[in-house]
This record gives sequence, structure tokens and C-alpha cells, in this order.
Amino acid sequence: MSKQEISFNTKLSEQIKTRADFTYKISPTVVSIFDTGLGQRSVTEDIEAVLQKIEYWHQGSISSFKVMCWDGKGFWNGVQWDGKTASFFALQETDERKACKRLLAGD
Repeated sequence: MSKQEISFNTKLSEQIKTRADFTYKISPTVVSIFDTGLGQRSVTEDIEAVLQKIEYWHQGSISSFKVMCWDGKGFWNGVQWDGKTASFFALQETDERKACKRLLAGD
């Protein structure tokens, strides 16, 4: 396979299961995750499975991305992700754009 080809794994039986319901968007540097509140658990409670599911959908690691998630209480939190474990840090923002700026400023 050349470096310009993209292949997709279509084995749906391998899909990661999450108990949180979420939407997300991805930019070249940031993954923003929004908890819909419709899952059995919150994104915060199920963060590792949520991040693994995003990696499954994108068929690659997102550990090089900056990650933030909306916690359902109105606040954005940063997420440190190494591909196995996740930890949170406060961004102290309710506005997504401001949270993203603060996340990127942490470089």
C-alpha cells in the first residue's frame, strides 16, 4: 500500500462499545467531544471507551491531538490521552472557542 492510499477496517464486530452518548468534531489539532446526556454514563465516566471509539472510527491514534470534552454541567475540560489512559484538567471555560484557545495555549 502506498502512503497515499487509505484502507478501512469494515469488521463491525470489532467496534468499541461505549455507554456514553456523544458527538465530536475533529480539526487538524483538536478533538472536541460533546456529551449529549442520552447515554447510560456520562462521557467523563466513560472517557477511555469514548476515546478508543473515536480512534476506531478514525482507524488511528488520536494521542497527538489536543482533546477537550464538554462535561454536561456546562464546562469544557481538557483530556490528556496516551492511547490507554485518560486524565482530565480544568479549562475553566463554558465557551467552546475560548476553551479551545486555552487548550492550545497550554503547549
